[in-house]
This record gives sequence, C-alpha cells and structure tokens, in this order.
Amino acid sequence: MNNLILKMKVFLKNKNTVTILCGLLIVLVIYIGYNWRLRAAIDPVRVPYALETIDPRTKITSDMIGYREVAKASVTEDVIRQANSLINYYVNANTIIPKGSMFYKGTVVSKEELPDAALYDMPLDETLYYLGVNITTSYSNSILPGNYIDIYIQTITTDADGTNKVMVGKLLSNVLVRAVKTSNGLNVFETSDEVRTPATIIFSLKEDMHLLLRKAASIGNLNSEYRIDIIPVPNTTGFNGDSTEGIVTSVTSEYLRNFIEEKSIYIPEEDLVDNIDPNLNNVEE
Repeated sequence: MNNLILKMKVFLKNKNTVTILCGLLIVLVIYIGYNWRLRAAIDPVRVPYALETIDPRTKITSDMIGYREVAKASVTEDVIRQANSLINYYVNANTIIPKGSMFYKGTVVSKEELPDAALYDMPLDETLYYLGVNITTSYSNSILPGNYIDIYIQTITTDADGTNKVMVGKLLSNVLVRAVKTSNGLNVFETSDEVRTPATIIFSLKEDMHLLLRKAASIGNLNSEYRIDIIPVPNTTGFNGDSTEGIVTSVTSEYLRNFIEEKSIYIPEEDLVDNIDPNLNNVEE
C-alpha cells in the first residue's frame, strides 16, 4: 500500500503528467458545459401564441390563444408564457399582434393601462361630449380624468344702452370627466416629462342632456343676440359668473333648460352644432 502511494506521488510530481491531466480536465469541463447548454437551448417550452391577428385595444379572450412548443433559446425574457397574463387583458394602443406571433410584455396591458381607459366603461345609453377648453377654463389644468365637474351655462346679452346682462346657473352636477386632450389629441396627463395644455375635456351624458348642450352651443352660434358659454367647474368649487361682465342674475337648472329649449325651438336638428372628436383628423397618440 505504501508503495502504491509512493508511486502516485512520483507520478503526480511529473510536470508532463500534471499538464496532461489538467488538459483532460479542461476538455471534460468544456464538453459537459457545451452539452448542458445545448440541451438547455433545444429543450422545448410551451408558450401561448395568437391564433388570429389581434387589433389594437382589443380584449384578449381564450379563443384567440393557442399553444405550441418552441426551443427554449428562442424564448426571450419579454415573452409572456402564462395564459393568465393574457386572458381579459388588452392589446396596447397602436400595437397589432400578428397571427402566429408569441405575446410580448409591453404589447399586452391591463384595461387600466390603456390610453383613455375611462372611455371603455361608458354606459351604453350615454354619448360622449367634447367641450373645448383652455388653461383658464380648465382651472389651470386642474381638471383630471376621473374627476367630477359641474356644468354651468352663462348667457350674456347687451341692452341698447350698452349694459351687459349676465344670466348664469348650474345645468348639470357631478359629471364624470373621462379624458382631457391636447389640440393634437394627446392625453394631457399621460406623461410627467412635459407640460401639456388642455384643449378638450371629454365627458359622457344621457342623450337628452347631450342634445341640450348642443342646442345651447347652437343658440350662441346662430343668434347674435346671445353669447352663451358652457363652463366646466370642479364640483368642489362654486361659480357665480364674472361680475365684471355686467349685471349678473343667477337662475335654476330648470329655468336654464326651459330657456335653451325655447331659444332653440326653431333650429332644425341638422343645423345644431356638431359635437364630434375635434382630433379625428389628427395623428393618434
């Protein structure tokens, strides 16, 4: 036994022997590592893919999803591997998922992450109203999506002696703001990297109230006797009109409705002011 140990010590002290052993060990490590990486690369994994082309802002349902096995090496970190991260989620705005494509993070978002998310929860019996605003009438950009506002109507007429008579009153209470847009159709509050100026506040109304606001806007456009302003006001803030305009009279919501209906009775419906998205001809965000 002692002779065997002595021979092993002599063998290992030989530099050539040590060099050969180290070389064999390195080759063995490389071989094992290569085979391990090769098996990992070709090891198939099961991933979901699109059974059809899915358009932007579309809700993803289970019948849009198929499954297939692909090489693990082709599945990057941004590939979504679980169906529960897809079903009832939405394709992001300005994103199309082609038929046969895997799903990637960033192309699929929750409903709340969609631009104009509040527009998707609009009741079926309501219609969107687009109200033009500026930095002043938006209360220095303090009216945000999700806020509630009151809608005031202000009319101004001028007597023969040049005296202005102002009539003002609250027409609607607790109207939900669904979006605030710039003149280019961008969401005002979607980024903190730049200050955006509001140009349109979007809210929804029952059809009778939507029509009433269109009538109010039409009276001012078609009758030079009146100037009519539709004014959004945060419902935590009161509004009594600008006393510098002239003699102010406060009226009730019912009075305002009757006034608008009376003054617009001879305006044909086809001549009413259109209320459509002012950004339809602009590039989408």
